Amino acid sequence: MAGSYAALMTGGVRLTLASVALGVALTGCSEPTDNTRLWIGPERVECEGVAPMMCLQVAKSEDGDYQLFYDTIEGFDYQEGTSYVIDVSITEVENPPADSSSLQYTLVEIVEES
Repeated sequence: MAGSYAALMTGGVRLTLASVALGVALTGCSEPTDNTRLWIGPERVECEGVAPMMCLQVAKSEDGDYQLFYDTIEGFDYQEGTSYVIDVSITEVENPPADSSSLQYTLVEIVEES
């Protein structure tokens, strides 16, 4: 009987740990929003976030003004000297670290590069 109880408790602990791990994985990021089109300038510029860094210049419309972009775009391999039009998905990150963005950008498609 003691062996059955130990096996039952071990299985219960495993199930509990698996449930906790799944909960943590599911709460890391929320569902992505609709795709967003971004216009990326051909040069990075000096900027300062937590420390000095090089930022992309990004506009949200073809004729829009470039803004400094401090984040990274997952899956996007930027080449200096090339302008891009890209589609990205933007996911809200729940409980981001204090020095990180609350948004995660992921490349969906390179629409144009020149």
